[in-house]
Amino acid sequence: MSRNPGFLQPVVAVFALVAALWTAPAAAQAYPAKPVRIVVPFGAGGVTDILARILAERMSAGWGQPVVVEARPGGNTMVGTELVLNAPADGYTLLMVTQNHAANAAIYPDLRWDPVRDFSAGGLFARTVPFLAVPINLPVKNVAEFVAYAKSQPGKLDYGHSGVGSPPHLSFELFKRATKIDVQPVPYKGNAQIMTDLLSGRLTAVLLSEVTTAPHARAGKIRQLAVMDAKRTRGFPDVPTIVEAGYPEAQAQSWFGIVMHGKTPRDIVKRVSDEMEKVSRGADLQEKLDKSGAELSFLNHQDFDALIKKDVATWTRVVKEAGIKPE
Repeated sequence: MSRNPGFLQPVVAVFALVAALWTAPAAAQAYPAKPVRIVVPFGAGGVTDILARILAERMSAGWGQPVVVEARPGGNTMVGTELVLNAPADGYTLLMVTQNHAANAAIYPDLRWDPVRDFSAGGLFARTVPFLAVPINLPVKNVAEFVAYAKSQPGKLDYGHSGVGSPPHLSFELFKRATKIDVQPVPYKGNAQIMTDLLSGRLTAVLLSEVTTAPHARAGKIRQLAVMDAKRTRGFPDVPTIVEAGYPEAQAQSWFGIVMHGKTPRDIVKRVSDEMEKVSRGADLQEKLDKSGAELSFLNHQDFDALIKKDVATWTRVVKEAGIKPE
């Protein structure tokens, strides 16, 4: 007796749907059932790499599965980002992102991906907040005096940054717009050369992290005018905040978090977020982060997603107003 293919099609479709509904929760329930890797789109040994290794070690202990860190630098984070975007959407290839993840969308109009649409936020892990620092011989003692000094010499002062679209670059441009000053950007290949020129007085100002500026500030060789945040730091409680200085819109931070392929099942995204939250409760975690100059700052996947969206909007505005173009 012949069978009617048309009769079987609805039955097959029902079985396929049931199988899919059964498989997805089962996969999430088993996650992680094999090693997980965290791709770092920067070179080994930097702050992002250090933080990724601290996170990986603790996630591995919690999950009972190896979590390995793989440095894939290049292309202003694009090499590592592409690797994760091209990996299976199963939660086994994670990406440690920084502010660049949001900023690149503003700087590169032909970017192949969207940082919100094409990636799922796993969670924010840590952050660093820059200090506005100047040479010790610059005749200013606070933000108000620096702004007045800059306005008295429009276009004649400068600031150093470590590359187009880098946090020191975008953060200072945000500061310029908040204060309405005209200070010229000077690109460098790294923070070491920036600090050399700042110490010698060849450079007027920088916005760099506490770990970079602290030794020179403590030695009395540079002056920290403000921390670009709403709260003072533990390391320099006497340095006022940019909010106290009257410019809350100039707050800036460099953040470090985990994202993954945008089509990763929601249950797995939440599993990653939940594990990051458990890690963040570690009693000695901040002590480990202190070595990198970072501050523990956990946000779950939903709140981190909202932060990325907010920063995309902020940096898109700053890049447009400053006329920043990719190198």
